[in-house]
Amino acid sequence: MLKVLYICVSLFVSILVMNVWLFRFDKETPYRGGNASSMIEEFAVYGLDTNMLYLIGTLKIIASIGLIIGLFKTKISVYSSLLMAILMTGAIYFHFKISDPAIKYFPSVLMLFCSVLIYLSSKRILKTN
Repeated sequence: MLKVLYICVSLFVSILVMNVWLFRFDKETPYRGGNASSMIEEFAVYGLDTNMLYLIGTLKIIASIGLIIGLFKTKISVYSSLLMAILMTGAIYFHFKISDPAIKYFPSVLMLFCSVLIYLSSKRILKTN
């Protein structure tokens, strides 16, 4: 049961994050910070420049790929989920910083929760193997 949950949540997080950063990057969503209509505008609302945008985006894509690789090499999931949790904590911070309503940072909270779940389950899977 733990392994099935681990697989499902890992795929959920990796697919969702890659979708946002690769396919919805320049599209408006109800979850963008402030009144931003693209990722570039959203980072500007947070007071972050394009270098930070691409650094964070690259790290999120790396973490997402790591979660997929982690399905075959569980130890990779430990590090990838930890990185994703840190990045999602930052996302939540910036939504709070600009006083976004809860609906705007709900996806970040969900991804943080899922990342912690992946981290804990991957540690447990490694311990039992």
